[in-house]
Amino acid sequence: MKICLVNYRYFVSSGPERYLFAVKALLEARGHEVVPFSVRYRQNEPSPWERYFVPPIAGDDQIMFRQHSWSASSVRRALERAFYSREVYDALSRELDEARPDVAYVLHYMRKLSPAVLTALHDHGVPIVVRFSDFAMVCPQQHLVRDGRVCELCVGRRPWPSVRYRCVQGSFGASAVNALAMEYARQKGFFDLIDAFVAPSDIMRQKMVEGGLPAAKIKPLATFVKPRPQRRCTLRERRLCYVGRIDKTKGIDVLLDAVELLHREGAAQDVEVVIAGDASTPTGEAIRARLRERPIPGVTLPGQLDEAAVIELFESSLASVVPSLWYENMPNSLLESLSCGTPVIASDLGSMHDIIHDTGAGLLFRVGDPVALASALKTALAEPCAETMGERAEELVKERHDPDMHVDALIDLLESVRSRR
Repeated sequence: MKICLVNYRYFVSSGPERYLFAVKALLEARGHEVVPFSVRYRQNEPSPWERYFVPPIAGDDQIMFRQHSWSASSVRRALERAFYSREVYDALSRELDEARPDVAYVLHYMRKLSPAVLTALHDHGVPIVVRFSDFAMVCPQQHLVRDGRVCELCVGRRPWPSVRYRCVQGSFGASAVNALAMEYARQKGFFDLIDAFVAPSDIMRQKMVEGGLPAAKIKPLATFVKPRPQRRCTLRERRLCYVGRIDKTKGIDVLLDAVELLHREGAAQDVEVVIAGDASTPTGEAIRARLRERPIPGVTLPGQLDEAAVIELFESSLASVVPSLWYENMPNSLLESLSCGTPVIASDLGSMHDIIHDTGAGLLFRVGDPVALASALKTALAEPCAETMGERAEELVKERHDPDMHVDALIDLLESVRSRR
């Protein structure tokens, strides 16, 4: 098959992009040709198809909305990408005319590419499979979170509560644009053009069905992770780690609160806590300010690490922590930790519950509760306990998150939607 692979970033920025390049490699290893379509950023990986990529909303190194230098042209382009971009339609159409793919696998497309991706593919007779990377099709804020708690007011309803509560960046204007764009997409029937959906987690499938998408079109397909056949680091330190986006929804403040509690109890004097991720975000700056005002011994923020450094961090830690405040969509960092034989302490919520509950591969704690997290951390710091959980973690990954199992199921799905056209 020739597969058009669509995502609004063509470089590794977060979990969806790690998935993009990993699944691309798996498909190509099976003899399939992958034709990418994306936004033209300076950080992009090289591609012979990049001549068709569309310009970014603002500068070619301005990735996040908070980084954009707003001018009349960038505001216009942002509105077009939120609602419908003829520029995107024309660029993808030119690529499709040359490439003539058999099927499309679409990851992130809303807001930075727009639903024009769907109409271009449909008009060229290309079957469409969309993988859910977040809750953006049922929640204008994307994560089903408001004020640090899960919020489902817009699921299956009109999206106006998100405007009332300024859910997007705390801005009435940004919230209104996202809500109106979602309503516009529904009214125009853009989502009806999609032949099938991939849901990486049970909670994602459940919320999308509650939001009005047809259950029969949604294929459960858990994210995969590369197996680690041999540990490069065999010495585990008295270390806990967090790896991922430094964002308010990730619950990092809950982790810091829990570590402070351990220090007050005298249970963490020799414990290192590493928070790895891009700390230049507003949340990262707030965390640094907090640590300057109230230093916590042993807590470090080394910034964003490359893949090798992340694996070394997992392999040398007693446990990793995923204290997210939202449902998550089967976070890559959780699976990567398990693949390294490192147990995970996670919020008892959504996909994290599904992975850890009753598996013996980690511990769950009540979401947003630093006291409950502190108790779980003390358990994990008991090394025999961590070692037992780590062995089960490696087994779990092999059983449920194998790359070959994933790509076999994905190819079957792509072939099935192709054959129905």
